[in-house]
Amino acid sequence: MVKINNTVKERKSLLVAEAIKKLILEQDMEKLPAEYQLASMFQVSRTIVREALRVLELEGVTKTIHGSGTYVLRKNGLSISFNIPLKVCSDNPKDILELLEVRRCLESGAIKLAIQNASKEQLEELKTAFADLERSIESHEKLSEMDEKFHRKIFEIANNRILQMVFENLFSLLGILWHSPLGLQDFGDRGLPYHKELCDSIVRRDLTKALEVYEKIIDLDIEDVKDYVQKQGVKDCDKISKS
Repeated sequence: MVKINNTVKERKSLLVAEAIKKLILEQDMEKLPAEYQLASMFQVSRTIVREALRVLELEGVTKTIHGSGTYVLRKNGLSISFNIPLKVCSDNPKDILELLEVRRCLESGAIKLAIQNASKEQLEELKTAFADLERSIESHEKLSEMDEKFHRKIFEIANNRILQMVFENLFSLLGILWHSPLGLQDFGDRGLPYHKELCDSIVRRDLTKALEVYEKIIDLDIEDVKDYVQKQGVKDCDKISKS
């Protein structure tokens, strides 16, 4: 049984269509289960299933024959979207710590790929993004915007389309980290002095140093959250992230 999360009707039918595509590939189907079976499988109405099947027929993936059923016409070259419904509370230290660890995993990989894949021109673009950030640090203007721009550039020059899409899809959550989570107005400031070294290490294609510096930046952010937790008396926070 696959549960489709509550959403608007049109959106829900698209989610079911994507889920059926994955079902076709996973089970190498030639013919789809009956409408009522699909409705039960995805916990939606038969109306939603019919709309999803219309979407698939328009894409040339399936064809429904009245009185016979729905047959799979095409299994190769399917375009499949993966939707991850996530919610994060910007005032919950546990959520912020877990979000920082997600960012650590994603961006460490992006740094590695940027060092491997970025062209000389793209490395110059990273240097330009850092120069904008450096001016912002000096002027204390648009700091979060320029910091965000610099880190976005790292994902861009990694030259991995799927990783960048994952980052963009999660950015509505990750963006919290650039906009005073927990009301901490100076959140992330302690890591700013290390950004030049991070940029320089990526440009030199020095993976060991780049990852070492990046770990320091994230660890400082985690320390800030833990300091907040200690001052506010929130319990059980140390179990969420490594010290």
